[in-house]
Amino acid sequence: MNKKIVYLLLALVLPVLVFVFLRNFGKNQFDIPIYYQEGVTYISSDCSVTSQGQYRLSDTSLQAIGWRHHNLLLVTDASEVERRELARACEGSDSSEVQIIDMNVVVADRLAEWKRCSLFIRDPFKVVLIDDQKRIRGYYALNSREEIDRLEVELKILLKKY
Repeated sequence: MNKKIVYLLLALVLPVLVFVFLRNFGKNQFDIPIYYQEGVTYISSDCSVTSQGQYRLSDTSLQAIGWRHHNLLLVTDASEVERRELARACEGSDSSEVQIIDMNVVVADRLAEWKRCSLFIRDPFKVVLIDDQKRIRGYYALNSREEIDRLEVELKILLKKY
């Protein structure tokens, strides 16, 4: 009978002790990757981009599309359904924290150059997450529920709303 009481107490007390320990001494902090920290290694020969060290998008390029010094989601070649999914994923973020720019309004030649020489985006990715320091933080394909969920989580991490 005594063994049962000891096992029961251990089964009840041990999880509580682990919880209290993690609550007091643990730190839940997540981070998302920063792309091209060592520079871009595969720049197309027809691009005028030179990258040594951490790659950042240029001010002139970002100002040309209306960047307002916020975290930025650039959307390229997205269908209407994919844009709705993106809007749903960004519902929790304030428009003063995240700016969404649809690149479909850019001339096709200029868009192709941007995708190839500045964003380094490849198929099937259609969304690029750029932080307020002009660094690329993620590429996302909007045709997958998992990718949209990953975008939503990484956006919350970037905004520190977890």
